[in-house]
Formats: sequence, structure tokens, C-alpha cells
Amino acid sequence: MPERVEFDGCQVVEKLRSGPVTDLYHAIQKPLGRPVLIKALSSSILPSSPFAASLEREARLLAELHHPGVLAVHDFVRRDERMWLVLEYVEGLSLEELIERVGKLNPPVATAIALEIARALSHAHGFGIVHRDVQPRNVLIGFSGNLKLINFTVAVDERMPTAPELLDGSAGFSGPSYMSPEQILGEASDPRSDLFSLGVVLYEMLSGRRPFDAPDQGTTTQRIRHESPEPLTRSVDHLPHALDRAVRRCLEKLPSDRFASADELSLILEQILADADQGSARSVISQALAEASIADEAPKSLARPTRPTAPKPEPDSLRPALAGLVLCSVLAVLGGGAIQALEWKRSEGTPRTSPAIEVSPSIAGYLRVVAEPWANVIVDGQKVDTTPFARSIVLAPGTHYVRLEHPNAPTERRTIHLVPGETVLLDVKMAVEHAPVPDAGIVDASEAEASP
Repeated sequence: MPERVEFDGCQVVEKLRSGPVTDLYHAIQKPLGRPVLIKALSSSILPSSPFAASLEREARLLAELHHPGVLAVHDFVRRDERMWLVLEYVEGLSLEELIERVGKLNPPVATAIALEIARALSHAHGFGIVHRDVQPRNVLIGFSGNLKLINFTVAVDERMPTAPELLDGSAGFSGPSYMSPEQILGEASDPRSDLFSLGVVLYEMLSGRRPFDAPDQGTTTQRIRHESPEPLTRSVDHLPHALDRAVRRCLEKLPSDRFASADELSLILEQILADADQGSARSVISQALAEASIADEAPKSLARPTRPTAPKPEPDSLRPALAGLVLCSVLAVLGGGAIQALEWKRSEGTPRTSPAIEVSPSIAGYLRVVAEPWANVIVDGQKVDTTPFARSIVLAPGTHYVRLEHPNAPTERRTIHLVPGETVLLDVKMAVEHAPVPDAGIVDASEAEASP
């Protein structure tokens, strides 16, 4: 006989998924009669554990966000040794399941889905929240065409000093496939990291495969850091040039080369969808589900969104508002009170850069060096450090001359141009001719840098 589980004020309909740390249930909130999603801490985990703290952290982050594209939290409950979230329930399937069932998505549908994700990310970024785990399994598509960004378990908030604990494979990182180069290097994530992940998702929707996948995780991480993906034009028919450019820009290795914000990407995707002339993002998605006979699977009582929301604006009505905010950005920089507050939410701007490039942005630039197997780093004729390391070197803005020296390899020379507040990454493989025999001092220094 199955275990009987009860949650205050909720009647469990079915258990959806069980994990080592959290369990998911479909339930009915009895006072209101509405379907809800229960995300409960496993009975084997105590509320005093770091995993429980991560669940509470997720509740606090979701409580700040009120957007049609973000799964809403209705309640957070702690009872004795139990803890759970009461979340919005949407009858649908994940984007991962959709890709598995239909394969490639045509460009308008992929654009519509990416646009809805970008809008949700823009809202979260406006509150200083970076999702850090944007991937198809964390995007829920309702049978009526509505889309929800879910699983903020590993999200970071710039106002919270510590990163959350990873929970389990269903709520945390699942391999490097969707991670940005800076995440792989262990750097702090900023909103542009989410845009890289969204670029991977968009590439996968269009081509049916991820851009950097390899037989093992080590090779995948190397491809993400060093290689460009195969051009989409080779595998996608009738691909709009603007959409191809948008994907390539999202997948740039350096954050500074990507879109400055999710808002900027949203404006581009809106225009691409408008050029396709197939209606709003939601109507394009719902039509695609109907054509794939997926929407017909929805129970009639649950086919509509379960959380009443105002009608979603059509792209044509939303575009003037977004354009107006962009035009107001100059006034916001000058300190225009309410306009500045809007700009803070709608654009990444300087306050939304990562902590690594936040230090004295008006007077400093940053250099990061990764050299294999190791090298002495000389900047403008002065030795700075010995790799392997990936921390920032603070330098004055302008032109600098960098040498990487190894006793058994030719010297590598680079000229860099630093802009205030930006980071330049040099990732160099030294052409070592044979096994190095460095003196003990150098070996100790490199090993010390490599140690945690």
C-alpha cells in the first residue's frame, strides 16, 4: 500500500517525482479548490540541514518575483521535522520533453519560446537574481501555450553573500552542457551567464542537438571554453539571419561580447517573431502544441492556467513600452529618480555586472590568465604571478603587453586593451617541447595556486 502523505490544507492527488532530497506532488489546495505543486523536503532530510536552507532560500527568491513567466510560490510551510513549498501548478510538459517528442522546432516556435524565457530572465535579473541553471528541463510549457521558468534552487541573489547548496540531480546542475565558460572556470555568474545558457537552449531547439556536446564532460567543457559551435545554417532550413546572429552572440565566450541584458535580447527576438507574422509568442507556442497533438492530452479541467493573471500583452503592444524604456536609459544614468528605478529593472547596466568586475569599475580593468601546463605571467615587463590560476589581475585601463614564459616552451606574447570594468581572459596552451624540470620554488608556487 502506498505511503500516505499529508500537507496542511492540501489533498495529494499523486506523487510526481521522488529524489534524495526533495519530492514533488500534485495536490489540491482545499480551501480554494485549486491545483498546486508541492515541493517537499524528503523525510530523510532534517530541516536543520544545508539542503533545507536551500529550499527555504528558493522560496524567498520566488516570493520576490511576480511575473507570468516565473512559477509562483503560494506558501512556505515548516512543521516540526517537515518543510515544503506550495507552488503554482500548470498542466503541461517540460521543454526537454517537447524536444524529445518532436525533435527540431521550427524557427518561429523556437523564437517564441526563447522570447518567453528571456522575458522571465529579464524580470529576475531586475531583482539581482541570476538563475544559473537555464536548460530545457527547467522550462515548463503549459498546454495552453503559457511558459514558466522553474527550479531556482541554485539561483544566486547579489544581496545574499553565499551561494546555495546543490540539492539533487533534479534541481541542480546536470553536467556542463548548458554552463557558460565563466561558470566552468568557477567565476561568479552574472545575468550574461544566463544568456549563454539560453543561447545553448535556443541552438538545441533549432537543431535538435546541443552545440558543445562531446563523449565526456571534460571534452564538453573544453569545447565550451575554446570552440565555436557548428553553424546553424548547416542543419536548419529557412533560418532567419537575425536569429542566427542572435544565437551566435549569446554563445560568445566573453560575457562582454554577448547581449548586455535579457531586455536587449528580448527586443531582438520580438522583432524576429514579428517579421515571421504568426502572432504573439503564446499563440505561436499553443499552435505548435496543437499541431503536434500535445495540447489534446490536457484534462479539460486543468488545461487553463491555474493562477489568474492579467492578459499577456501582444508583442506589438509591448514593443513601444520596451523601446521607451531604452530611450529613457540615458536619463536614468543621469539619476532621474523613478526613471532610474525602471532602468535598474529593465537593463543590465553597470550595477548588474558580476562581482569580479564590480571593483572600482571607473578606474580598473581586469586580466585573467589560464595557461597549460603553467607559465610565468609578465605584464608590461613586470612578473605578476605564476599559473595555473584563474583569478583577476587588476590593471589600469588601456593597452598592456603580456608575456607568458615557460622554461621548455616558446614565449607567448599578447597585447590586450582593457576597458574600465571589463575582464579580458587569456587562455593559452604552452607548446612545451618535453617534460619540464622547473626549480622547486616554481613548482611550489604553481601547486600552491592550484590548491583549494
